[in-house]
Amino acid sequence: MVIRRWLSIGVGRAADFLDHRLPWVAAIARPVWWKVGGPLGRPGYWADRQHLRYYQEVVRLARVYVPEGRSVLDVGAADTMVLDRMGWFQRRVVLDRSRIPPRPRIERVQSDFLDYRPDTLFDLVICLQVVEHLDDPVTFARKLLETGRTLIVSVPHEWPADRRKGHVQDPVTEAKLVGWMGRPAVETKIVRDGSADRLIAVFRGSAPR
Repeated sequence: MVIRRWLSIGVGRAADFLDHRLPWVAAIARPVWWKVGGPLGRPGYWADRQHLRYYQEVVRLARVYVPEGRSVLDVGAADTMVLDRMGWFQRRVVLDRSRIPPRPRIERVQSDFLDYRPDTLFDLVICLQVVEHLDDPVTFARKLLETGRTLIVSVPHEWPADRRKGHVQDPVTEAKLVGWMGRPAVETKIVRDGSADRLIAVFRGSAPR
């Protein structure tokens, strides 16, 4: 188990480096790894990336800005387990368009976020590495603000255009993100993981305390 975990972390770091420095190598290597690594227990998105520093920073900021929060929503969570690190929230909800693996004490919502009609205003909403994939980030961003009292967003910081498949908004700057949100951030921070920088920003939602 320990060897498998070390292997997963090592592969995750190598994949992150290749994606940003040698994307054509990453494109060739990824399917080979999935085929060969299958018998070892193929790591998923979270297994590859759970060691990244920006996740730790998101949790730290959540503690700072919403220390007594009761509810938190992770939009575009996929199979990540960031909310498992936010155990002080009584209600933790993950939302994604794809199937979400079950986890203890975590509510799952399989839905497009723009179609989602929450039954409450969340104390915290987080949305990590999602907005850069969207053709219409403004509509999405404004709904994030309407859904929570506090919002924490992360995006790739100034990654070159066309380097990562599916990133239709790269390069993303702080000014670009703030423009999508339509309001200034309360705090921003750039976190480096290997060769990749990510911008984390905290915003107050449409209904602050």
